[in-house]
Amino acid sequence: MAAMISLGVAACAADAGDEGPGSLSDATEIEDIEGANEDADDDVVADSAFDVDPDVQMSALAKSPDNDAVTPAATQDQLIKTFAPHLHLHADDPYRPSSVDWYLARVTMRYNHKNCPDHEIYPVGKVTQQKLVAATHEDNGSFCRHDGGKKVAATTHEGFFLEIVNEATRKGSPRSDWKSYAVWRPQASGLVNIEYWIFYPYNDGFSIFNHESDWEHVRVTIDPKANGGQGKATEVKLSAHKGGTIVKANDPKLSWDGTHPVAYVAKGTHANYLAPGTYAIEGTHGIAKDTTKAAAAAAVWKTENAVVNIGTRAKPKNGQVFVKFWGRWGEINDIPETNGITRRFP
Repeated sequence: MAAMISLGVAACAADAGDEGPGSLSDATEIEDIEGANEDADDDVVADSAFDVDPDVQMSALAKSPDNDAVTPAATQDQLIKTFAPHLHLHADDPYRPSSVDWYLARVTMRYNHKNCPDHEIYPVGKVTQQKLVAATHEDNGSFCRHDGGKKVAATTHEGFFLEIVNEATRKGSPRSDWKSYAVWRPQASGLVNIEYWIFYPYNDGFSIFNHESDWEHVRVTIDPKANGGQGKATEVKLSAHKGGTIVKANDPKLSWDGTHPVAYVAKGTHANYLAPGTYAIEGTHGIAKDTTKAAAAAAVWKTENAVVNIGTRAKPKNGQVFVKFWGRWGEINDIPETNGITRRFP
């Protein structure tokens, strides 16, 4: 996911949040509050279509959608694997993906008090998915003291954030740990949007506009009843800056590896494109560019081998309760464009 920043330079996905030792006590009274593929350079050209992430502006109090009651769970899992993307990560990109669990084990969890020092909720080595979403913290009262009598929860407040404490964590995990997190979204039309979310611990953007954490995705729209229940893809979206690229499944610019759409991942920013090449990032007047490169056959990441259906905030699946977290996945910095990002799940 990606958002345009104030200086006209594209940064990766986000919403916003700083850094200190705090106490975590059981909540007695918790206040619930919410705290297009660009024109390609060179000879690579792709259609562009602006697409708003449906969860970016979601309220923490919004009702989580019901799980699909029509398509059996086993069929969902089968179709999720059938259409999982094949990703060409740039061979020269030092910042690779990781699983959520690998990342949580290597970060601290903190709370951002505005105009006051941050407080540590959990030290490194103590953050787990369960603790991530169970955390509460007392918000400021007077003079940065915890005397306001108001607790907030990590499932409804974006003041909570994660901070990398070791530079090596930014480079991601061993390939054997990588995960793709699938969101199954039934549409009123009978079609289904399957979103394949990939987590990267670090986004290496243009100039100083870098930030910890990066969520990117490929969305495949399918007709689950077509081909005798084997499914058929109708459309594919590749996340990038300011929305990404949306193409019909039969668009000649989109490559397929059997039933798997192929995407080329930009070095550093992890934006997804239809082909190898150099792409001007919209809004930067040609200053900032993304580069993608075809990977060797053995290096192509076939995400169906490491995909997990994560369900919804109301009903997480396969133990993936991190979907309830409302905070930031990286540290908070001096300017919003360098903050760790949020990722709202349905």
